[in-house]
Amino acid sequence: MSVMTPIFAACQRFDSQRGDAWTRYVEWSGYAHLSEVVSMDTILCPSLIDALIGADWNFNVHADNRVHYFRDYEYLKRRIAYDGARHNLLALIEAPDRQLSGSDLWPSTFSFCGYDILDVDNSISLLLNCGAFPSIFGPEDVNRFGLLDHFARAVEIAHSLRQLFPDDFHCNDCRIWAIARHTNAT
Repeated sequence: MSVMTPIFAACQRFDSQRGDAWTRYVEWSGYAHLSEVVSMDTILCPSLIDALIGADWNFNVHADNRVHYFRDYEYLKRRIAYDGARHNLLALIEAPDRQLSGSDLWPSTFSFCGYDILDVDNSISLLLNCGAFPSIFGPEDVNRFGLLDHFARAVEIAHSLRQLFPDDFHCNDCRIWAIARHTNAT
């Protein structure tokens, strides 16, 4: 088993408080059972870090075009002036190697939400924002956050996407991410 250490991201919440945008999304996606989208998808849940400041370089990730991901969630929470009603502070594990539990690997103020499958740029969720792949997965596969509950199912879907759509930029090198969300609004 590899060492899995979370990194952190801050993004806008995407739920019914977004009004017409939410209504249109639910209608388009067919995911009528969602209570909220919890994802790294930069279109649905844009990053709250528009531009880096000097202090960010002491806490952010310096690799793989990930400068908007951070190693210290307390710093990130202060940096964005965290507001639990408008923001999601996410703990992320890229390429997990097993099923994770609610308290596994996350700081105590985070709750596991599920697994997302993102394109190689980590910007588009194939589960939530890349059109339909009905032969591979459907609304019944995703939980109330638009994520997958089971690691084995995430592996199966990612493998099928890569195999069946090798020429599709979003699918050919898609990656599984485990996502937990900060649940303490203070």
